[in-house]
Amino acid sequence: MDKFSLLQYRALIRREILEHRNLFILAPTFLAPILFMAMVWIANQLDPDDLGSMISYLAMLFNGLSPVEMAPIFMLGGIPFIIVLFSCAIVYLLVTLYQDRKDSSVLFWQSMPVSNLKTVLTKIVTVGAIAPFFYMAVLFGFYLVTVIWLSILGVSHDIEIAGIGYMFMAAVVSLLLLYISAIVATLWLLPSVGWLLLFSAFARRTPLMWAAGVFIMIGFLEDFLFGTQFLANWVESRANPNQYLIMSFGDVFDRIFNYDMLFGIVVGAILIAGAVLMRRFID
Repeated sequence: MDKFSLLQYRALIRREILEHRNLFILAPTFLAPILFMAMVWIANQLDPDDLGSMISYLAMLFNGLSPVEMAPIFMLGGIPFIIVLFSCAIVYLLVTLYQDRKDSSVLFWQSMPVSNLKTVLTKIVTVGAIAPFFYMAVLFGFYLVTVIWLSILGVSHDIEIAGIGYMFMAAVVSLLLLYISAIVATLWLLPSVGWLLLFSAFARRTPLMWAAGVFIMIGFLEDFLFGTQFLANWVESRANPNQYLIMSFGDVFDRIFNYDMLFGIVVGAILIAGAVLMRRFID
């Protein structure tokens, strides 16, 4: 890839971030202080001795333990952020190509030396790698502030807080696992990504209704004509988080290099190609 292409991708990604900063930056930024204030409120409801005992237990529990082995525990703390990320990703995929066509900005980008393929691939990279990076950065700040708060409480209760440091290291490792999980999830769910992009490029209005309606219609026709539910069962299997959540670094190879992943990537690539093709037909 030449330098000019890299500059093109950089400009396209920057454009996506600026236009959708509410989904990628502001959403996790608002979520983090809400969760932190909720924790502070809960702590204030506890008896000071009980709060001190809880902090002492946490410090002893993590003291000396391997951050890599304890990291999966802290992946639970990222669940609210992952839920918001997935929700924002669905909204983004549904509106991104639709919005380009609606405000006619697609005509500007087509007048530039930027292909439709580059534009669509940039959107996939944005939702699969760039957006999770911002969410993990905010989650890092959330963990850091939480650890500092717990350390201050521990010192005020005359508690040995060495274990809090191990707890923070485990939290940082969990962020790496969550980020890798987000990338693997994008590959595993590439058929869904392609499906949403296809109708974002196709629908003249309400792309969500088109995407959901056509899916339901295909499932109904399959059941009516063949008496099978292959599509529904396949989608259910793809939606299983155990297929893309990375609980240890050793799981990465097995999650990525398997036939189910390859098949999903092929299906997703076909749907993405359809979205690229539909983008050429602009009113």
